[in-house]
Amino acid sequence: MERNAQRDLHDALWQASGGYDLVLGPVLLSLGGLWLDRRLDTTPIFMIALLVFGAIGAGAKVYYDWKLRMTRATEERDRLLEEAAELRRQAAR
Repeated sequence: MERNAQRDLHDALWQASGGYDLVLGPVLLSLGGLWLDRRLDTTPIFMIALLVFGAIGAGAKVYYDWKLRMTRATEERDRLLEEAAELRRQAAR
């Protein structure tokens, strides 16, 4: 597989993982909470608490991943703008 195609596939899979992050964490934690509730006879305290905890954690992870991607995109844009300005300066000479 060509190097650029590998990178594109990796990027696509990385971006797609956000959906799994939003669903899998809260579901698994709520199932763990349901198990705890049944063991301790406290239904539905732990299930709801862990579901909320998982949803907040998943949301925070997706937000910080998005923020990191935006920072990288901004840095790349600034680098390209600087490169374009340098090429214009060279062409003007």
